[in-house]
Amino acid sequence: MRPVLEALRSSPLSPASLGILLPYLAVALTLMVTGLHQRRLRARLGDEMGMWLYFALFFLLLAALPVVIVCVAERDPNRVFAAFGLRGGDWRMGLPILALALPVAALISVFASKSPAMKEHYPFSKAACSSDGRFIAYELGYIVLYYTAWEFLYRGLLFLPLVGSVGLLAAASISTALSVLHHIGQPDSETTGALLGGYLLCAVAFLTNSILYSIAIHATLGVSNDLFIYLRYHRGKDSPV
Repeated sequence: MRPVLEALRSSPLSPASLGILLPYLAVALTLMVTGLHQRRLRARLGDEMGMWLYFALFFLLLAALPVVIVCVAERDPNRVFAAFGLRGGDWRMGLPILALALPVAALISVFASKSPAMKEHYPFSKAACSSDGRFIAYELGYIVLYYTAWEFLYRGLLFLPLVGSVGLLAAASISTALSVLHHIGQPDSETTGALLGGYLLCAVAFLTNSILYSIAIHATLGVSNDLFIYLRYHRGKDSPV
């Protein structure tokens, strides 16, 4: 209990913000993995419309409204956002990391996208594969609404502010454990990979003091996976592009 209390005391958030934000996140995450899960929305609204609503709700509930809470409850919200990694950070560290990580992420997707389980699961919206324009619009929404909110939550809110109080490994473990649980229902290989990926993305956020680089890496992994599957599906082939 003492480490938890110390983490709360050293948080960049005021007690008022914590008292609102933590219960809110508990409710929002519960909604996103139950009644507002993408599978349920697609079943109700159709494949493409369901996914667009899911992306919008994911961004609204897990990024936009937490930002509003901080702006209302904090005297200096910019300081808090900086602590969440919403800044450019150490670009001298970040750019070389991206130069290495982005090609590796794309290469992983070349092989991962061949898996029958991944081809069945992705892209979430099969209707978006009906034309190049719809696919591009869908992937832009995927990046802006989904991956931005995901990294804001798991590398911003639930990692960087904890490092100073509980240590790097403990903070990364908390963030990674929660993000792995969020992958339940995805292909087993992806859920297992989320364990290593969670720690690596936390390391990137820590080294750069920013979530921007982890957004770029995570989005590249997901979008390139969709792209390789889409190109094979669209061209009617089962061979590498």
